[in-house]
Amino acid sequence: MFVSAQVRKDLNSVFNDLSLVDKCLPVLIILAIVIGILLSVHVPSSRQAFDGAQVVGVSIPLAVGLVVMMIPPLCKVEWEHFFSFFSKATYLKPIVVSLVINWIIGPFVMFGLAWLTLFDEDEYRTGIIMIGLARCIAMVLLWNEIARGDNTLCAIIVLINSLLQVVLYAPYQIFFCYVITGDYNSSVVDAGISYSLVSKSVAFFLGIPLGFGLLIRFVSMSLFGLETYEKKMLPFISPWALLGLLYTIVVIFIDKGNDFIKEIGSALRCFVPLVAYFIIMWFGTFFFLRWMSDSSKFGQLSRLSNSKVNSCDSGESDRLLCGCEEKITQSPHKWVSGCSANYAQTITETFTAASNNFELSLAVAISLYGSGSKQAIAATFGPLLEVPILLILAFVAKYFRVRFIWSDIEEEVEEEMETTA
Repeated sequence: MFVSAQVRKDLNSVFNDLSLVDKCLPVLIILAIVIGILLSVHVPSSRQAFDGAQVVGVSIPLAVGLVVMMIPPLCKVEWEHFFSFFSKATYLKPIVVSLVINWIIGPFVMFGLAWLTLFDEDEYRTGIIMIGLARCIAMVLLWNEIARGDNTLCAIIVLINSLLQVVLYAPYQIFFCYVITGDYNSSVVDAGISYSLVSKSVAFFLGIPLGFGLLIRFVSMSLFGLETYEKKMLPFISPWALLGLLYTIVVIFIDKGNDFIKEIGSALRCFVPLVAYFIIMWFGTFFFLRWMSDSSKFGQLSRLSNSKVNSCDSGESDRLLCGCEEKITQSPHKWVSGCSANYAQTITETFTAASNNFELSLAVAISLYGSGSKQAIAATFGPLLEVPILLILAFVAKYFRVRFIWSDIEEEVEEEMETTA
């Protein structure tokens, strides 16, 4: 009974913490998907809008939506302090951990899941593997913002992933799609195409919104000041991220919705590795980072919570230990292990690990195999599942925010829960 009451209290806290837009977001996304599919299936002429001009293998209408969607989150990053963040020891560990998860663990997880579930579907399997090779540079900024992660850390990871994608995506595509399987074929020719396309794609889908984000922030701050920019201008800029997202979803499903319906049988099989990937990477990263924060020093917390600690030494570790012990005493119903974890950084690393650059994988698949290929169709399943699943996980993150003990927000969460009790 106590657990059920506590869970209801936590859920009420999360729900009340959501803005009206956040509460309506799942419905809006579902409507956008339905509208796109209906237009694609019942108004075939609507698909012709994507047969014209393209940029880096992506139609102009889709490219516009992707760029607009990314600008508002980048406008919120404190770029004026950007270089100083690299000198902070607090950011060094998250960046290193993120690199390992994104460029070693993530691709192999997707590769294993694709082979496990699509062992007899070579072309679909290749498309799914290519999704796992494209690390996040776009929509993760939006999910991280909804979940209240660290926007600056997210931007740093996105920039690093973008630079690494230019260098690594093509050899990764050759290695995972050809070399491991022994099907080398014309991969040397494909490598030249991949390198060129990846470089252009990253430059376009990150470079343009990044340029606009920097320009808007610095020009506005120089003209109106930081306070006016944050209180008056950002509230006007922020909604464009949602508008860009909804527009992008509609465009994607107008373009590929008919193919999705025709390939629904194979689609359901492709859904299995993708769903498993998002869940494994998100929850695996989340609990791994919680475990990492629980060092041998903090591993004593469960024993300390049963004893009286009347004084603390002046050392930083002792102060943190006593702070955790105090939080455990005040909130005995919450998760104890890993209470020194930082919520904003943990969630940022979690979403960057689980997210993928679907626009890049789709663009490369279309360029290498053709727009009607099974590889390209499989690549379209990336946004189909990533959007609703990571939106749900953003709400799960906000629940974990009030359900677990954190080092950076506990007092703030307790105040929110008291107001909603």
